[in-house]
Amino acid sequence: MSKPSGKPHSTSTNDERFKALLKATSDIVYSLNPDWSIMHELDGRGFLLYANKPTTEWKTRNVYHEDLEMVEAAIAYAIANKSIFQLEHRVNRADGGIGWTFSRAVPIFDSEGEITEWFGLASDITERKLAEQSLAQSREILEQQKRTYETITSGTPDLMYVFDLNYRFTYANTALLNMWGKTWDEAIGKGLIENGYEPWHAEMHEREIDSIRETGISIRGEVAFPHATLGRRLYDYILNPVFNESGEVIAVSGTTRDVTERDQWEQRLKEGAERLQAMNEEFAAINEELTSSNEQILATNEDLTAANEALLGAKYTIEESKHALRLAIDAANFGTWYIHSVTREFITDARLKELLGYYPDEPLSIEQAIAQITDEYRDYVSQKFENAIYNKGDYDVTYTVVGLHDQRLRWLRAIGNLKADPSGAFSAFTGVVMDITEQKMEDIRKNDFMGMVSHELKTPLTSLSAYLQLLDMRSQENTDQVSRRAISQSVKQTKRMTDMINGFLDFSRLEAAKLKVSRSDFDIAHLIKDAQEEVTMLYSTHKFIFEPVESRMINADKGKLGQVIANLIGNAVKYSAPDSMIQVSCISNQDEVKVSVKDQGIGIRNEELPKLFERFYRVDNNNLISGFGIGLYVSSEIVKLHGGKIWAESVLGEGSVFTFTIPLK
Repeated sequence: MSKPSGKPHSTSTNDERFKALLKATSDIVYSLNPDWSIMHELDGRGFLLYANKPTTEWKTRNVYHEDLEMVEAAIAYAIANKSIFQLEHRVNRADGGIGWTFSRAVPIFDSEGEITEWFGLASDITERKLAEQSLAQSREILEQQKRTYETITSGTPDLMYVFDLNYRFTYANTALLNMWGKTWDEAIGKGLIENGYEPWHAEMHEREIDSIRETGISIRGEVAFPHATLGRRLYDYILNPVFNESGEVIAVSGTTRDVTERDQWEQRLKEGAERLQAMNEEFAAINEELTSSNEQILATNEDLTAANEALLGAKYTIEESKHALRLAIDAANFGTWYIHSVTREFITDARLKELLGYYPDEPLSIEQAIAQITDEYRDYVSQKFENAIYNKGDYDVTYTVVGLHDQRLRWLRAIGNLKADPSGAFSAFTGVVMDITEQKMEDIRKNDFMGMVSHELKTPLTSLSAYLQLLDMRSQENTDQVSRRAISQSVKQTKRMTDMINGFLDFSRLEAAKLKVSRSDFDIAHLIKDAQEEVTMLYSTHKFIFEPVESRMINADKGKLGQVIANLIGNAVKYSAPDSMIQVSCISNQDEVKVSVKDQGIGIRNEELPKLFERFYRVDNNNLISGFGIGLYVSSEIVKLHGGKIWAESVLGEGSVFTFTIPLK
């Protein structure tokens, strides 16, 4: 390349270059005066009508008449804003046809910023515009076809769809989209797995699509899979190849029909046919028997007569039983009720109204009956009632009521039973209510007495225990082994008696709902260590193994949990042979601690395990062992007050494991 001389090009050189540029471009180059009234076509190729010479009529001759207003508006805007003009519009071609052009004109300014001339290019975009129009028409045709297909397929419950050879859905009718619970945009272009098919189902169809692509042969089958709203259904499907003009498989179309009802009917028909066949065979056998023996028919008639007489007798017995039951209810002074599970019709006898403080002739609704229950029991009874009606739960509740008119406080026990009506349309909830006020008051007086006596016994026993412990410490210096052993045993027996009295006090507080837990933060390992030291002092007849305990802080009542552990260890000692092993362990996780006491004792039968933590319960095989059956009951209630659980596991003759858990917080 030559080095520029630094001198400006001559005018002739610039003209030559401009002409070369005009010849090199495929566009029409033109110029316009400032107000666009006169046009000059600079390359002279005559692309525009009459544009090979200056003209003032170029707009009406060259611009297609329907686009003239749009062109003039764009020119006016460019002149007013002194901006570049650019626009796509239709033109009248020199060959008489209508074409499209893209025009772009740039203003030329003088030194004062006024437009002196416009230079522009006009590109022929006819082919592109025709292609765009053709594409738009094709898309419209495709949309019309899609709407036509949708109109055809939307009226059928069958599932219709098309796969490409990469197992993606390219079409799915409305029924299939509804089954998936998806829209067109969510489903189309997605694979089987993405549209909710189970892996085995997707793999099966992918294998079938591969087979159709290779063989060009349709496949038919049945499969069960879930519907978005109807649940699991059975479907019959057929997959067909879609060929191009060369006979190649380019897609796979499918139709699936829900045949669940058909299959169910076929199954019922089959079962019905089998039953009918069995009945026919049975009837044939009966006919043979009837034909062979008229005497047997007479004997059967005699048996039927006897059965009818027995039925009448049974009916009479039932009536007598109903009458006897009514007499028993009346004699026991029970109240009775009947509730219709659907209409909630409430029918009671006079005794139930009396127990609720109503007069015999007064109406009584369920809501009124519940209203007489005291506040502390009302929600509990209502929940048990609703559970019995709707969930067939047990209904045996004890609660207090205050009579409407007599304002008398009564303790009542209600026992009910839900039984379906033979029609199956509703259930009848019936039951009895008994007045247990005297029994309950007697229990309260007994518990109060037990608490009072236990409290009175505890004071002198505490003093006695202190004196005995003092004597025990001093007896260590005494050489008389008999005295030392007697004092040591006295300390142990006093400890046992103190535990029993504390148990009675806790039991009394439980019955009066006054047993409370006093929580504090402490290390569970320290509590187990205290229990180990106490065991060493109290029990020399057994071998104890205390598993290592990880230090863990817990928020609970340390004294109450120590009482539970002592009770479980005491039971293990009681029910285990001397010199047998007793193992105590304590483990923890992020949520709770678990304490277990394992013995090698006599064991407990499985049917008795659920009853162990009931009050006053003692297993059948422990009659020779002392106790009142309240220790485990009190322990269970203490654990429950902490939000924990307690249970027992046992093998008869091999020993038991008692375990409880306490939440860390």
